[in-house]
Amino acid sequence: MENNLTITAYVRGIHAEARALKHLENLGMVCLVKRLKTPFGEIDLLMKDGETIVATEVKYRKTANEAAYSIRPNQQNRIQHALQWWIAKHEYYSKHTPFQRFDVVLVSPGNDIKYYKNAWISEVSN
Repeated sequence: MENNLTITAYVRGIHAEARALKHLENLGMVCLVKRLKTPFGEIDLLMKDGETIVATEVKYRKTANEAAYSIRPNQQNRIQHALQWWIAKHEYYSKHTPFQRFDVVLVSPGNDIKYYKNAWISEVSN
């Protein structure tokens, strides 16, 4: 039974990320990488908004409040380090440090999507 719950949560997460991606693209952002895996953890959606590189965390929960509270400081820190790792691996960005932003997309059942631009400020030095 536990395995089925894990698979269901995984499928919900993939679906939530697809919905979030569509929402962000409708706002004019461009996807650079989906589900970026790094030694520090995963960035759900790495987007470009003009000249700004945006690490986007997508959370699916029964309510937007549950989703918002599920993003803890240690996860924010991992995402920040993951973004720095990605920038260092790309010669152009490592030589021309881009503006960086951390956004959150909260997805809950139905068509409920809440988007938070600049959800937190990085405490990781460039």
